[in-house]
Amino acid sequence: MPSEFDYNTIVNLNAALDYVCKNIPAKRDSHELRKQVAGELPRCARSGRRNLIDLQNAGTKVVNDALKPQRFSWLRLFCWAQSGRF
Repeated sequence: MPSEFDYNTIVNLNAALDYVCKNIPAKRDSHELRKQVAGELPRCARSGRRNLIDLQNAGTKVVNDALKPQRFSWLRLFCWAQSGRF
């Protein structure tokens, strides 16, 4: 079965996935997060960014975005308080 990626890209995809997954904090590691990373790496490669550093950066961005604390919204709190549902 032919692959859409050449050998070097496949090697880089595997290496980037290993690198990123090894750097996920143990307490935050999950199958879902790893699936998100694994889904982003081929998208990155399809866009033409196929070197190891670009793939690692794309995977790391997925992890950072997933793990960053959600921003507190004062507007959301205000609307919730105004609704009287507390």
